[in-house]
Amino acid sequence: MERQVWAEVNLQALKENYYKLQAYTQSEMMPIVKADAYGHGIVPVVKTLLECGAKRFGVALLQEALELKTEFPQINVMIIGASEIDQWDSVVREDIVPSIFQLSQARALSEAAVKFGRTARLHIKIDTGMGRIGFRDTDVSEIMKITTLPNLFIEGIFTHFATSDQRDLTFARQQLKRFQVLCDKLKKAGLKIPIRHAANSAAIIQFPESHFELVRPGIGLYGLAPSPQVGCNIGLEPVMSWKAKVAHVKKIKTGETVSYGRTFQAAYPTTVATIPLGYADGLRRALSNYGEMLVHGRRSTIIGRICMDQTMLEVTKIPGVHIGDVVTILGKDGYEQITATEMAEWLGTISYEVICGISKRVPRIYLASAKDE
Repeated sequence: MERQVWAEVNLQALKENYYKLQAYTQSEMMPIVKADAYGHGIVPVVKTLLECGAKRFGVALLQEALELKTEFPQINVMIIGASEIDQWDSVVREDIVPSIFQLSQARALSEAAVKFGRTARLHIKIDTGMGRIGFRDTDVSEIMKITTLPNLFIEGIFTHFATSDQRDLTFARQQLKRFQVLCDKLKKAGLKIPIRHAANSAAIIQFPESHFELVRPGIGLYGLAPSPQVGCNIGLEPVMSWKAKVAHVKKIKTGETVSYGRTFQAAYPTTVATIPLGYADGLRRALSNYGEMLVHGRRSTIIGRICMDQTMLEVTKIPGVHIGDVVTILGKDGYEQITATEMAEWLGTISYEVICGISKRVPRIYLASAKDE
């Protein structure tokens, strides 16, 4: 029996977001589906995006790439994050495209490719200012050494912007310039790389000169703006909503308290609705006595500390709340809506963390269209 807590994933909204982002660019789109497609479910999401015309996908881990290759053997999958050297056999055997940012990685990949008698594709990662992984833009000689290794094909080169989700693109333009200068140096040295990519969702929307041959839509696909400054007005529709059913309703007297630590004390006779989810489901405990949910199309405040498996709501002014009524944690109910962006603002974080944090124990229900809701 399914829990009385679930997340609905609207695959039609996913398609529409894909097409909206596609309208901003002439470049090939490589959807980013890491972290279980940002918590939406990697296999259903990829299946839907294949129907939209996507041909290659980006993940962060070898395990994610192998999951996709098992389900969709013919698709192009790229690992945009770091891989361990002992993983190269699997990378070569499954024709997965890794990111290379150290010469030692390229050597190990070459050895694995020779062992299997194959040519391994790779993309070179450049750190132009993000400060995470990547060759520096001055490492021309190191990169050129990769060209001397057998059984390797440098299919792509890419970088990542630190500030493309801000209105001020000054630093992003500096990163782009470094990237372009490096690409030009490599070309003059005799290395022709067919695919360059740099643009994430924010850059797709507002930084067209960074699109090159390939772009990497991520958060925008799932219907969330990259930041409060970019993408809020282009019609993206959140793909996921999160719901639960009321498990218990009771009235408490003035002065009575709710939950651990007795942090909520009723100032007047209060009606309390309990729902069967908590921080183990991804509802952050920091929302205790602060966050809101929707009941009967109206906002209800979380009262008391959020527990591992249960959360209490103040529903005194919402008439007719009964056991089994649907509560919306994220999504629309009537004229009201709570988005992951709003919840992130309550928490002082970003929408990415909210949706990726909805735990695996919350069942996902896939909707083909809004009519299925």
